[in-house]
Amino acid sequence: MQNSARQLLEQYCKNADQAAFSQFYRSEAPRLWQFLKKRGCNDDGAYDLLSEAFLKFVRVICNDLRAPTALLYRISINLHIDAYRREKASPIDQIDIDIEQQADPQTEFSDQQDYVQHLLKILPQDEQNLLFMRYRVGLTHKEIANMLELPEGTVRRQSAAILKRLKKQWQEDADDT
Repeated sequence: MQNSARQLLEQYCKNADQAAFSQFYRSEAPRLWQFLKKRGCNDDGAYDLLSEAFLKFVRVICNDLRAPTALLYRISINLHIDAYRREKASPIDQIDIDIEQQADPQTEFSDQQDYVQHLLKILPQDEQNLLFMRYRVGLTHKEIANMLELPEGTVRRQSAAILKRLKKQWQEDADDT
């Protein structure tokens, strides 16, 4: 998908091809909106940040086409952080409270998918974001590393460590039942 995104944006930058940018927008906007919702935005807030992110993105993308999706997500994350800073009561605090309430070990789950969702929700927000970007959005370790301004190896190790902890928790809980 990344090569396709890059090709579309190259067409946009070289030829002012609005159709190419529209195609890029249609492919990335739903995933970015979902990412912003996962970070705690309500529907309206996610749409506002999505619009603002694309406005900033379109102004700078032609300067550097190396990792366009990573750039778009970096812009979105920065905008979301700025939005939190402007708010009196941070939505992150509310998310943490919600996660703690859902993290009751006595909770019975109707199926494995519910249990996986439970395990993911009790992870710290930065770990949730990393797994979401990797497995839901489909970014590569390199793209995530560029976005987070970390070495690629660090992102790989963090991702592997998170999955290892989740697997261990899964096995421990399976042994308890």
